[in-house]
Amino acid sequence: MKTALTTPANSNQTTQTSQLIPASPTSVENPSTWMRDGYSPTEIILAAAILTSLSIGGIASVIVAITGLVKTLVSVMVSPTREKRK
Repeated sequence: MKTALTTPANSNQTTQTSQLIPASPTSVENPSTWMRDGYSPTEIILAAAILTSLSIGGIASVIVAITGLVKTLVSVMVSPTREKRK
């Protein structure tokens, strides 16, 4: 037994292709609102850049301080052993 699926052809069917996806209105906030409320994209980027540069500067100064401390400690630790050899 064969079963065939058939779909009736409807000559009244039309497809409107001019607008398949409904256009949604885009809401753009007023830039003065960004500045007043403090969440402007520009402010956020600038704050992130400033905080990043400050943290990198702080890390660099800690590395320089540790390097100076290690140099001082090594020179102090090495100098008594040189005097003992003489």
